[in-house]
Amino acid sequence: MLLGLRITNVAVIEEVEVAFGAGLTVLTGETGAGKSILVDALGLLLGGRADADVIRAGCEDAAVEGVFARTPVLASRLEELGLPDLGEEVLVRRVLGRTGRGKVYVNGALVTLGVLGKLTRGAVDIAGQHEHVSLFDSGLHRVLLDKYGGLEEALAAYGREWANLREVDSRMDALGGDDAKVRERAEFLRFQLDEITRLDPESGEDVKLDAERRRLGSAQKLKRQGAEAELLVSGEAPSAVEIVGRALGLVHEGVKCDATLAPVAQSLSTALSELEEAARLLNRYVEGLESDPGRLGEVEERLDALKRLCRKHGTTLDGVLKKRDELETELGTLENRREILEELNQERKRVEERARKAALSLSRSRKSSAGAFSQQVREGLGGLAMGKAAFEVRVTAGEMLNPYGLDEVEFFFSANPGEPARPLAKVASGGEASRLLLALKRALADSDACGCYILDEADAGVSGAIADVVGRMIREVSSHRQVLCITHLPQVAAYADAHLLIKKSVKGERTVSQVLPLEAGAERTQELARMMSGVEVTREALGAAEALVRSAHRATPRARRESGPEGNSPRGRLRRTA
Repeated sequence: MLLGLRITNVAVIEEVEVAFGAGLTVLTGETGAGKSILVDALGLLLGGRADADVIRAGCEDAAVEGVFARTPVLASRLEELGLPDLGEEVLVRRVLGRTGRGKVYVNGALVTLGVLGKLTRGAVDIAGQHEHVSLFDSGLHRVLLDKYGGLEEALAAYGREWANLREVDSRMDALGGDDAKVRERAEFLRFQLDEITRLDPESGEDVKLDAERRRLGSAQKLKRQGAEAELLVSGEAPSAVEIVGRALGLVHEGVKCDATLAPVAQSLSTALSELEEAARLLNRYVEGLESDPGRLGEVEERLDALKRLCRKHGTTLDGVLKKRDELETELGTLENRREILEELNQERKRVEERARKAALSLSRSRKSSAGAFSQQVREGLGGLAMGKAAFEVRVTAGEMLNPYGLDEVEFFFSANPGEPARPLAKVASGGEASRLLLALKRALADSDACGCYILDEADAGVSGAIADVVGRMIREVSSHRQVLCITHLPQVAAYADAHLLIKKSVKGERTVSQVLPLEAGAERTQELARMMSGVEVTREALGAAEALVRSAHRATPRARRESGPEGNSPRGRLRRTA
């Protein structure tokens, strides 16, 4: 639901701020006053393309800001996209620069245009006289029918079977193409595997060999250093063992007079034992050290071979060992390709049978929903004086399974008896398209996830008694969701919960558009009368306008009249988000 909109320096709008409520809000005004600019500005908040020409002459930038109610869907998307969550509202601001560079903010965070589109997708549905962002797109008819029929669970059940089928196909594809390519791949795998197997590396072997290489390369130096260390510890006087031994003897004598020296004696005794053990280990180490040039050459050769193997596979030695296991697995699979393929073929038949069964069940549900949906739309058309028009949802089952089953879904329509129904996208008449649009909106009102409809003169081409019926239907749609309707029909405007007048004037030799909320009573009646009679509002037009308001009031359900449109009171002013 859209709560508020602020537009700055867009076309003839210098600055406009308006709050929206639930129910039906109509926007009226003379042709060229700037009504459609509001819709275009809202399109910018939904991630639409921008042109520098929309910036008001003499200004370097323009801005559009909107406040949306924080629905569970928007809250989930905020979390998914890593955007700030401010609670009850989602604030979006888009700034356009004349140089072509712009900025987008969501709850104060700078984001890309792509992120904005993901966040606001489906939040607002904009409909015009000749186009509609969803209902007239045949690619989305299946989605709309599935939502109308509540087929989410059936679609999910089929989706699981389809995923299983794709997984089996992926495993079969991994076995390669023709036999020649499989043989070529197997030979390559054998070559790589033989190279690793001949070297037969072990985990951690390169680390051990490197340590041994360093030791063998420094054998003479280590032997000299070890001998010198042994001499210092236990060799000729004064050695470390002799000095510590003498100190221990002196402390033992002191203990006889002062027992507090006992810990010192214990420490010295431990140190002497450690020194004697170190001397023994040094002696053993020096005697065991031998210079072995032959072994050093073997170690260096082995290390070089291991490093070349690691470089070839672009990994560590442990990575090479893992690669060996993978090569063995893949080679075994290729060598047993025919047997495995036969097993997979049998598995695929079973999985495809389950998927086709789920798809046929889904198709039956779609056809049942299509009949109910078609009937509901035809009833709506009947209420719009198009009782003889034909509308049907065609569900055509194909042979090949796809991610959504077997079906192609498309809406067909014919306004005139005897004329064949044509795809909805080819409907040309403005009046017919407008009424069909309203009938579709009414039928989808309970299932369409969109919370706000923008009808940009979607009632164009309608006049006379039908206009009142159109007004009633738009009012009925607005009982399910927020509707903002730009209209030239007083019969439609009479049903509004809130009425906004877009008025163009000259300010300082510049054209400026304003949005003026009209109070119920005289202000609204005056505007309805203007819509009927033109520039000069006659007494007869005022009387007709009052009659329209009374008629619309009587047609409105009592509960709604008494409670008023929920949320239609003005919200707080838009807060700056960046």
